[in-house]
Amino acid sequence: MADTVVEMECRQCDSVDRLSVPSNSYEVYAGGWENISLVFPTMLKDDRELLMQAARKGRGDFHWYLCPTCWEKMGDGE
Repeated sequence: MADTVVEMECRQCDSVDRLSVPSNSYEVYAGGWENISLVFPTMLKDDRELLMQAARKGRGDFHWYLCPTCWEKMGDGE
């Protein structure tokens, strides 16, 4: 079974985060056929956010990815 490597660039600091997931599972989620929590039930929330934003970008929808570090900074009001 092949994997898909998903990359997203942080809109705040320009770092690039990567995640490798099974290709068939990513296609099910990215195609809009299933909820991410059902396709990837054990995935960490930061990884789910990366996949959600990548799928939105792939569909041409609005996307705004922040890496976990920048997300934390935004939450702290910095």
